[in-house]
Formats: sequence, structure tokens, C-alpha cells
Amino acid sequence: MWVRDVMQRDVAVVGPETALHEAAKSMWKSRYQLLVVGDEHGIYGLVTMRELVLGAEAQAQGGPVEGVGDIASLNFIFTHEDEALEQLARRMIHARARRAIVLDGGLHAVGVVSPMELASPDVVERASEESFPASDAPSWTGTSAG
Repeated sequence: MWVRDVMQRDVAVVGPETALHEAAKSMWKSRYQLLVVGDEHGIYGLVTMRELVLGAEAQAQGGPVEGVGDIASLNFIFTHEDEALEQLARRMIHARARRAIVLDGGLHAVGVVSPMELASPDVVERASEESFPASDAPSWTGTSAG
């Protein structure tokens, strides 16, 4: 399977100076609790719903939060639609990244892959089928073939 088969495609991209309330509107419209923070100069990070709420709370208490760029997480890696999921999963584990931003040929964000997409039933079922032939049940299942 490939990144294009599981990536979340309707992720909003907002500029780092975007106000938190505007970012929340963009997140709501995308129906995905994640924003990519970027502009014509590059991608700066990701903002989850949790980070947005915590940032708004910090801002309300007088914290130095002006826009989503101030609360963006750097815990991600880049990928492309044609990368094999197995390879992406290995890279995410190695980098200890929680998400992968999918870039197109023009280096624009076109999607995101998170552990949720990697653990979808289709991906797990296909990985299990490819990993364990019907005649070779894994030892941890407690079953034997035949």
C-alpha cells in the first residue's frame, strides 16, 4: 500500500500569523482536527485541536501567543504520495514523528498521515495478509496452520 491510499486529504493549510480563532474556523471547515502551518516560503509545523485549545488558553492568560506559528509542533516528517506505507512507518518510528505531511511535486502540503491512518483496518488487514501466509500462522496467535 502507498501513502496516497490512506492519507488524509482535506487538511487545511494556514499561515503562521493566522489568529487562533481563524485557525479554529479553518480546522472546523476541513473536518480534520489538524492544521498544517505554512506559506509560500515553507512549512513550519502542525497544530492539533489540543494545541489550539491550549494556545487559546495561554493567549487568554496573557501568554505570548499571537498566531498559530507560535504554537505549531515540529514533530513531523515529510513524505510523498508514492512512498510505501511500510517505509513511511519505519521513517516515522526512527524520527519519533507523530505525523507525516504529504507534499506534491511543487512542495505544497496535500495531506497528512498519522498513526490513525496507519492503523486503519484496511492497512492492518493487508499488512497481516502480506506478512503471514495462510499456512504460517504467527506463533503469538496460539493457533497452528492446517
